Amino acid sequence: MKRAGTGPLPAVAAAESLALRVPPGQLDAFFPLFQRGVTVPALVGCSLKSLLCDQFGIPADYVAGRILTIFCDNQPVDDLDRTIIRHGSRIALSAAMPGLVGASMRRGGPLAGMRRGISHGEDSGATVSGSGTVLVKLFNLLLEELGPLILSRGLLLERDDLDDLLRRLSPTGKPRRPARVGSSSG
Repeated sequence: MKRAGTGPLPAVAAAESLALRVPPGQLDAFFPLFQRGVTVPALVGCSLKSLLCDQFGIPADYVAGRILTIFCDNQPVDDLDRTIIRHGSRIALSAAMPGLVGASMRRGGPLAGMRRGISHGEDSGATVSGSGTVLVKLFNLLLEELGPLILSRGLLLERDDLDDLLRRLSPTGKPRRPARVGSSSG
């Protein structure tokens, strides 16, 4: 897969930043965050397909063949071109899910008609384009496959989520405390 996005990240409210280098074997420390949802800077006012392919750098054939269940703002999505992303949109991505529920929620699947009343319809009306954020959730096989790509875009985390993540990344299971900065008397 190509590197996520081709341009600079959209501007977001001023926040402290932290860069982490995580060995591939510790990617699973991020899985609980991904399943709960991570806030990702994005350009909004575009189609869901544009967000996934153009901004996140996911190849179109991967989106078409691998991401089989998509929810936007808690509604199943069939048409990625007509689903418009807004600031704060919640997007859930999954590979194939088992059983009747999986079959009925599958994008464009034979049972998609059964959920017509709850499916995400064509967005209409004015949309605001510009910098914003989206909440992205990943499930099953997509955790390992898309997790690194989403991480490369950068995440906005609450302090508690960061503390929990650092605890999971620590070999001792205890949070690492940063070195104290300042002068010493002595």
